[in-house]
Amino acid sequence: MQARETTDERPRRGRGPDPDGTRDVILAAAQAMMAERGIEGLTVSDVARRANVNRGTAYQHFPSRDQLVAAVLDRVAWSTKLSINATVPPTVSERIDYAVDYFLSHPEFVRLTMFRMLSGVPDPRDDLWAGFVARIRRLATHPGSRAGIDAEMLALMLVGATMFWSLRVNAGGESPRTARRFAREMKRLLLYGVLRPEAHRDVVAAVRSGRPKPRLRRVDSPARRA
Repeated sequence: MQARETTDERPRRGRGPDPDGTRDVILAAAQAMMAERGIEGLTVSDVARRANVNRGTAYQHFPSRDQLVAAVLDRVAWSTKLSINATVPPTVSERIDYAVDYFLSHPEFVRLTMFRMLSGVPDPRDDLWAGFVARIRRLATHPGSRAGIDAEMLALMLVGATMFWSLRVNAGGESPRTARRFAREMKRLLLYGVLRPEAHRDVVAAVRSGRPKPRLRRVDSPARRA
């Protein structure tokens, strides 16, 4: 009797009747691998194995690594844009909370963004960044904000700080419980450098409500000191 081979016998997906579904499977596998390892070492063959798809099928969808990388980045940027545009809280304080929570709960997006910048790959969707800068510009030019604010630089600082903090949390350097502390200090910085407190009572209230209670200094009695 002929011995049965013990190699990987899982059926691999071919082109099949659902090419869009196969493409999504490939993109999901590539996205996970890029978030884990970065962009530089990614290959279409490795992604095909991760997705359990025939290598030839993967190359039919994405003839080159660069095309696959670009498709993944565009997919992530588009889903991020849809998510952000679908939920726009009404107050500045709530928007800061939402941004902090979004970055914390989407570590794959943060890691992919960092790997993309480190690899020098252009952003496939400039409209996502342009939309964020436009929102910061509207805040900067609002009557309730201070004069002379550079909206683009402010946008860079806000995103940079939030991304770095979320990376530290997901790497174990900070606890997720620091989210409220981080958001509170972000609001405090905006109050002192960007916003006029009298026009943003919601931010003032959020900062005040999160203040740590002062620690009482124990004073020993003379008998205790003796």
